[in-house]
Amino acid sequence: MKHHARSGYNINPSIRKRRNQSRRKIFVFSCLFICLLCVILCIVFLVKLISKGSNETTTSTTAENAVITDVSESAVPVSSVEESPSSGTANVQTVDAATREANLEALKQQVADYLNQQDGRFGVYYINMNNGESLAYKETQPIVAASTIKIAYNTYLYEKVAKGEISLDEKMTYNSAAYPNGDYEGGTGSIQNSPNGTEFTIREVSNLCITISDNCATNMILRRLGGEDAVNDNYLKPISCTVDYRGTSSYTDCTGAEKSGKRRTSAIDLALYAEHLYRDYEENQTIFQPLIDDLCTTEYNWGVPAGVPTDVKVAHKVGFYPDYYTYNDIGIVFSSEDYVLCVMTECKDEGKAHQIIGEVSRMIYEYVESNYA
Repeated sequence: MKHHARSGYNINPSIRKRRNQSRRKIFVFSCLFICLLCVILCIVFLVKLISKGSNETTTSTTAENAVITDVSESAVPVSSVEESPSSGTANVQTVDAATREANLEALKQQVADYLNQQDGRFGVYYINMNNGESLAYKETQPIVAASTIKIAYNTYLYEKVAKGEISLDEKMTYNSAAYPNGDYEGGTGSIQNSPNGTEFTIREVSNLCITISDNCATNMILRRLGGEDAVNDNYLKPISCTVDYRGTSSYTDCTGAEKSGKRRTSAIDLALYAEHLYRDYEENQTIFQPLIDDLCTTEYNWGVPAGVPTDVKVAHKVGFYPDYYTYNDIGIVFSSEDYVLCVMTECKDEGKAHQIIGEVSRMIYEYVESNYA
């Protein structure tokens, strides 16, 4: 039987025609798909190009407007935009400079009239962190500092942490001998109940010093910083020394008795120490945030926080020494404008002293917020 070697190519013409038509359709559809894809890519590219140009125009316009705003605010100070480093939100002042100045003078008189009617000795100092304005009432008279001075001790400690001279993870061993030979001191705190040789990190010691006003923790911090005199000479005095904390102050107390002794300070000194902490925090929030958090979460709710709404953040340190009729508070208030407020009292009635600090705090807060009504 013969084999036809080319019999496979002997295809019916109609079949061959259909196959050619099919190939042409596939080719046409492929071309159309490629063209459509190219069109889509071109559209996407044009959209991106247009969007980029729009963004550049917006950025340029914003920059120009910013310059114009600065000029207008400088020329006509009827409003201002202030921003807190803690909140990051801007607030617009709604009163003009003259009205604000008049309101501040009225506030000074209001505070003075109120305190002049109270029994005791009082010192007040307010500093606005946004614009530098201040209010003072007998701000230089010496009053027992008590634990308010701990805000300065801990600020100094954290500044050394920021410089790398001290680590918050560094451990200290509690010395149960009485201060100044050891760390023990009665009064507030829990470390005093710990066995001799108990270890604490610097972070733990600072936290206890601030949140529960632990006296033994304070003494451990002072030991790490070189002692009270070293802290006074190297830190307190360079910032403010209206009343020398380690010097001897003589005065007449709220009972009419003559007093003389060390560890006194004044409202202006404490306010300037708190301002120093605020500026540290403003420059390095990462390092100083734990200290601010501790000051905002102390176990003492009286004082400056009592005069502001509960949702307003207040970093504060109270100090009290009933034997000397002393009840003080120094705080940083984070509001529409951040500010420092120190109220020192020497009052025979503890409840009344708490009320007075809260009332002065309320007056200051309402004044600040009234500029944004």
